[in-house]
Amino acid sequence: MQAFYILVYLILGMSKVLYVRGFNDKLHQKLDDQAKKEGISAANILENAFEDWLKNKQEIPTKHYLVLYSDDESLQKFLEKVNELDHDGWFRATLGPESHKGVQYLKKHGWYDATISPYRQGIKKVEKYASKVFDSLAGVTDKKQSCFVGFMTEDVAHHHSLDKASDVENIFNSKGIGGIVFCPYDLRKLSNFNFVEMFKIFDVHDESFILKENEIFQFNMDKTNCAKLFL
Repeated sequence: MQAFYILVYLILGMSKVLYVRGFNDKLHQKLDDQAKKEGISAANILENAFEDWLKNKQEIPTKHYLVLYSDDESLQKFLEKVNELDHDGWFRATLGPESHKGVQYLKKHGWYDATISPYRQGIKKVEKYASKVFDSLAGVTDKKQSCFVGFMTEDVAHHHSLDKASDVENIFNSKGIGGIVFCPYDLRKLSNFNFVEMFKIFDVHDESFILKENEIFQFNMDKTNCAKLFL
């Protein structure tokens, strides 16, 4: 693919010269065609695209992920990868029982512990406790790029029910807390739950992933009909 250089003059208070490397002939032609179609210059399209990109970079991302892990080793490798990523100044927090190896590992590596003591006493009235914890988390992460790994809902699923855990996940969603959020669940502790409860858990997350050894598999649940099975 031939490298192509474009010299574009953007009017941003004064003339600026923008060099774009790696713009191939076919893409350049599409840009010219689209510009003619809309009756504007190619520079206008590039300027708008850059402004949209910059706006998206400045906004705090909000993603709520479900992470199902098959064993402790798979979770550990995942946490190591997350911890080693260059977060570029992101605020990093964790939450859950002090005895959980995931909480211990992240705290050891400097992650903020959002757990409010006494945890075991608080978790007995789980909705009230969760709301209090999430309000506190919203306060410390306000207007910050953040990464949050929470083990509380897994603990609620294990000691109460998966249905109760989905209620807690919904409380989190209602708080509108920004950032990238991972909710790990041990698959071995979910063996006694029914599919209806599992569907609720999938529904309250944006995307779902399964950890197996050193690999991460994205898990998609799309509705279909019987006729499509024969296509």
